[in-house]
Amino acid sequence: MIAFLRGRIDRAGDDRGLTLVELLVAMSLSLLVLTIAGSFLVSAQKAAVTATSTSANTRAASVAMNEMSRMLRAATDNPVPTGDDSQFAFQYASATTLRFFAYVNLDSTLSQPVEVQLTLDPVTKRITETTWKGTAIAGNSSYYAFPLATGATLSATPTSKRTLVSSAVSPVAFSLKNADGDVLNATGAAVSAVELANIRSVDVSVTVGARTDDPNAVTLASTVSLPNIVMGASS
Repeated sequence: MIAFLRGRIDRAGDDRGLTLVELLVAMSLSLLVLTIAGSFLVSAQKAAVTATSTSANTRAASVAMNEMSRMLRAATDNPVPTGDDSQFAFQYASATTLRFFAYVNLDSTLSQPVEVQLTLDPVTKRITETTWKGTAIAGNSSYYAFPLATGATLSATPTSKRTLVSSAVSPVAFSLKNADGDVLNATGAAVSAVELANIRSVDVSVTVGARTDDPNAVTLASTVSLPNIVMGASS
């Protein structure tokens, strides 16, 4: 007990402590550590936001690209019961709108022809898919009739319409090519009625992002062949 009390007295008489210089050094080191930790936290948060945005844009672009490619591969000329040449698969084609017959039902095992329109609206930034089911011609269920129009819009009520992507910022979605690989809508105008018969492949491009200068925007591009359309240049 005596030794314990003596140690307490010795420590009580010791007036040593931190000097001002030591205190300043300690504070500077603490500030440096906090600055580094704060910078790391901010960088990590920015990286997380970038990764999340890029991942969401990639998923949205992939869904739209897969669906458009899937439907385009089903594009088919529509036979008519009069014995005349079939209606050409593509009824309208431009850089932002495609309308075509798809004589393969991709949703069931039944063969159900549909007319499909893919449209990029640069104002709303939406790519939509609109379909019209064919109407069997009386007396011959092997042939189907569809609503027709020479422009980009059909007045007939569609069977279905859905949005494939709601943040498409690319001004051009479709480039139509003939059997020789020549672009049929290079001038920016819609493909002429004569050239519609010569479409043999479609270059599809989708850019998804918040705006045109979005650094996290994602662009996917694909060339879709048309296996159900007879290859070679049409006369």
